[in-house]
Formats: sequence, structure tokens, C-alpha cells
Amino acid sequence: MKKLWSVLLILFLAAVIAASFAACDKLKITNLKANKHFKTANRYYSEEKFKKAISEYEAALELNPNLKASYYYLGSSYIMVYRPGDDSEQNKEYGTKAVKYLQKALGLNPDNENIIQALGDINDKLRNFEEAEKYYLRVQKFTPDDPVSYYNLAGFYNNNGKYDKAIDMYEKRIALDPENPEGYLYLAGFYQDKRKWDDAIKNHEIRIEKIATSSMDEKEKNELLADAYYRLGVVIWNKSYQTPPDIMGPVERLQVVEKGFEALNKSVELHPNFPDPWAYMNLLYRQKAIAEPLKAAEYTKQAEAMAQKFQDLRKRKLATEQFMKDLAKEK
Repeated sequence: MKKLWSVLLILFLAAVIAASFAACDKLKITNLKANKHFKTANRYYSEEKFKKAISEYEAALELNPNLKASYYYLGSSYIMVYRPGDDSEQNKEYGTKAVKYLQKALGLNPDNENIIQALGDINDKLRNFEEAEKYYLRVQKFTPDDPVSYYNLAGFYNNNGKYDKAIDMYEKRIALDPENPEGYLYLAGFYQDKRKWDDAIKNHEIRIEKIATSSMDEKEKNELLADAYYRLGVVIWNKSYQTPPDIMGPVERLQVVEKGFEALNKSVELHPNFPDPWAYMNLLYRQKAIAEPLKAAEYTKQAEAMAQKFQDLRKRKLATEQFMKDLAKEK
């Protein structure tokens, strides 16, 4: 009897072991299938075929929910197919699923900068301002000394109508490296977009000062200064052009126009073959005609001369560029 029980016990244990191996094999096969779907999804993702990638990532996760990397790429794929402003149910679902899978990914990897950035992006697109801001500020903490992070935050605030916060970010960017001219260029661009001409002019002038006192190569410095004076001239022309006569009188307009000519002439002195300043000198002469209508014919003639100078230099520039391209082909 004892022998019979021993035989039965052995058979039972053998059956358990066999079942265990079968379960392991089944799990192994399932994981292999999941990995195959994941690899296919990655290929579609790299080819920017995001809807196909979504299908494959979801198939991978259905087979293996522990395939952690799939959550981030699946959420990112949903971001890529989401269309801001489209109120269709399907598009709303894309946005909801993007947030869902990215939050799952963040739960698995809470310090991943890419996941946090993606959550900021999708919440920004969904117009969830407070959520987006929360994630963008978390991203900024990864690189507190990187000017780009402040620039990106400034753009986010600007796009969402938070102009005071945008200015704060531009100024913090400048504070990281006050001698770098580019920070002032970005702030000037912000003020230009808001038609705050005097603030834009001020920042362009500071930029010019920083370039002039920099230790860069003389040739590089002169080219950058020529561009900086040109940009200043453009803003000054905008100030005159965008301000109606009942707000800016003839005397003030002439003063503004002369300041514009001064900036554009400096640009030309530094870079004689630079065509663009001549186009705006043409436009400044037309502003002079508004300020002094009795001299309109004279100023119009000078404006046309400036326009012709622009066309001549532009043709010469294009011809030179074409010559260099042809020369490169011959080599």
C-alpha cells in the first residue's frame, strides 16, 4: 500500500512539474509575441506611421502589461495623431489616451524628463493650462542653467496669454548670461509682436551694445552688428508705419524716421552688400512723405532709388549664391 502511495505521489509531482513547465513555456511565448509587436511598433514609430504604431504597442501591452517602455511610446504616438482644435469624439479620445498612457509611464519612471515633457505638451495642446504649466516647470528643474528651458517656458506663457510670466522667463534667460546678445533679441521679438515698439527698440539697442563690446572675431562682429542695426531699423520703421497720424505728429514722425535711417545706414556701412536695409530705407522715405506731404514727390523719388538699390544688390547676391552652387557641383 505504501508503495502504491509513493507511486501516486511521484506521478502527482511529475504532473505539477509538467504543468509548471507548460505555464512557463506559455508565458515565454506570450512575452516573445509581445516583444515582436513592440519591435514592429518601434519601426512604425520611427517611420512616423503613428496609427499603425498605436495598434502594435497596444497589442504588445495586451500580451505583456509589464512591457514598461510601451507606455511612453504609446502615449507619444497618441500625441502625434491628436489634432488641436478638432472636437470630434475620436480626436478627444486620442488626447485622453495620450494622457492616460503617459501618466502610467510616469508612474513607472517618475524622474524621466522625456515623459514629463510629453505630458506638458499634450496638456498644452488640450488647453489644460495649469496641468501643462506644472509639467513644464518640472522639466525646467532638470536644466535650471539652460537658457533654452526659459525660452521654451516664455513661449508657452506667451501662447497662453500669460504675458507677464513670459517676460519674466525672458528676463531670467538674460540673467543667466547678461553679456550674451541673443537673450535681448528674443525679448525684443516678444515686444515687437505686442507692438510695444519702444521696449523692442531698447532691447535691440542693448543687443547692439553687447555685440560691440564682445571679444568675437572682427569680421563676425561686423556681420552680426550689420544684422542687429538692420533689425533695429525695421522696428523703428514699424513704429512709424503702425502709428496713425492722430497719435504721432509730423515732428515726432520725422524724428523716428531719422533714427531709423541712422540704424540702417550703420548696417550698410558695416556690410555694403547687404540688400535688405535698402528695402526699408525705401519704406522710411515713404514715411517721410507722410510727415512732410509738400515734399512727397522728392521723397517718393528717393524711395524708388532705394528700392532699385535693393533689387540690384539682391540680384547680385542671388547670382553669387548660384555661382557658388555651380562651383561646388563641378568639384
